[in-house]
Amino acid sequence: MNTYRYLFLHLLLLILSSAAFAGENDTVFRPSARIGVDFSGVPRNLIEPETRTGEVSVDYEWRKNWFAAIEAGGASIEVDQPTHDYQSSGYFFRIGVDFNILGQHGPDHLDLVLLSARYGYGTLDHYASRAIITDPYWGDYETAFPEETFNAHWLEVGGGVKTQIWRNFFLGWSLRTRLLVSQTSDPAMDPYFISGFGKNRDGNFSVMIHYSLYYRFGF
Repeated sequence: MNTYRYLFLHLLLLILSSAAFAGENDTVFRPSARIGVDFSGVPRNLIEPETRTGEVSVDYEWRKNWFAAIEAGGASIEVDQPTHDYQSSGYFFRIGVDFNILGQHGPDHLDLVLLSARYGYGTLDHYASRAIITDPYWGDYETAFPEETFNAHWLEVGGGVKTQIWRNFFLGWSLRTRLLVSQTSDPAMDPYFISGFGKNRDGNFSVMIHYSLYYRFGF
């Protein structure tokens, strides 16, 4: 676990420190912004019908090949199993930067290959109206977990592309690795899906892929 944490933080520092090597001899620079809608929740819902997510994003190129980005959305879960019923709903946001390693800029070079770094926060309310606890000695018994608020903070790094498909419309995908750095202490029940982070299956790490449609505004 310590090795993975070191590699994650080292990659995050490399992305942020690359600003020192960005070109300083820009000639004509025109800022731009993109508004995006993430539709990766659609295939996720087909694979996991109990999971529903939605997300929008805005990025702004304040400097050639450097973008400030904010992403926000919500998630709701409804699980109905023979052993338990579980519901949750929550929202999240992420803020950070993207860097275009392709280094192209101009009316004929709008495609991007990005390195990304983010800070994320998610909160949710969840409860289990029914849960069957199995005990080999005393036998099975039924209980419930009352509604509880769960909060989480994380860092993430990754990469992706944004490709122009028609005029100012872009398609993009990104792959993100997330490291959970803080969460609600000793929750009565671990969340099934942390809003904006995903499933916390392997320690404090999560990997998710996103697909989005963007519209670009030039200034």
